[in-house]
Order: sequence, then structure tokens, then C-alpha cells
Amino acid sequence: MSNIYLYTNDVELGTKLTDRLLQLDHSTKFLDSLAALADENSLVVVDLDDSEATPGTIQALKLKYPDLRLIGFMTKIQKQLRDDYRRSGCEMVYLRSALIKNPDSILLEDDRK
Repeated sequence: MSNIYLYTNDVELGTKLTDRLLQLDHSTKFLDSLAALADENSLVVVDLDDSEATPGTIQALKLKYPDLRLIGFMTKIQKQLRDDYRRSGCEMVYLRSALIKNPDSILLEDDRK
């Protein structure tokens, strides 16, 4: 499994997700900024509700790191925004609650690719 990075300003979410991933023997590194990413062979889980995580930022990351895997999550999925993020390079966009409850199924899907 590649490195897993988490970009969110939500400390509670970051803690819950990190705890769940540790139970699955996966470590997580936090990113203070999406621009701080320096490892293209990674899985990055991005809080798409954050103001830095725009479709343009996602697209720029994918152009800089073509092998980067991006999975986004939102509190409430809006179809147009979800479609914009998918076109920009997010492989999937999940509800925040689904990501917290089921990170194992998301990671197992990631391991099969």
C-alpha cells in the first residue's frame, strides 16, 4: 500500500479516520496544505469542503503528480460539484459519514487497483 495522506482542518474527523486506519494497519500522515504534498505514489484523502481544495487545485496536483490517487469527501454531496471534482482528478467523492464508517472498504478497493 502506498502512503496515505489526509488533508482536512477538521481535527475530530482526522482523529477518527486515523484511529480507524491504524486498526487496519495503515498509517496516515496529515497535510497542512495540499501544496505540501511531495510524494506522487500516494493516496490522498481530501476534505473537499475546505476552501483550498478547489477543482483547480485538484487538477494541478494531478498534472504535477499523474500517479497520485485522490479520494475526496464532502459533508453533503452536490451533483455539480462532485462532477467537477471527478473531472479534475478525484477518483471518487464520498460522503464524510461514509468515509468515517467504511475506510476499510475504500482502502480494500484501493489495494485491488
